[in-house]
Amino acid sequence: MADDRQLGLVPGGLVGATLMGWEFVVAFLVGAACALRMPVLVFTIVVLIVLIAYAAASYTTGSSALSSMIWAFIFAAVLEAGYLVSHGILYLVYVKGAGRERKRSSADVSSKYSAD
Repeated sequence: MADDRQLGLVPGGLVGATLMGWEFVVAFLVGAACALRMPVLVFTIVVLIVLIAYAAASYTTGSSALSSMIWAFIFAAVLEAGYLVSHGILYLVYVKGAGRERKRSSADVSSKYSAD
């Protein structure tokens, strides 16, 4: 009977599963940090490069092609999730927070310009 390591589901066995958790955390934090200063198009290109590099490195170390591609897509998704969460937080802070501070002008304010 094949275990998860032989199937390629958990690289490195139990130790690999623990390391994969940390790799996900690091990938998420890198994605969140990139959202602060990196435009989305540049970040997408970086994620594509990471996806290809991880798949190639994993395949050359003996993982199956399918397993390599699955893990590469998972890491790309975690990077993108960090980027999206960071943008969501920035949206809430700057757009929603700034909207509460400003007061809208009342509708009965007279203008020196006539309406068309």
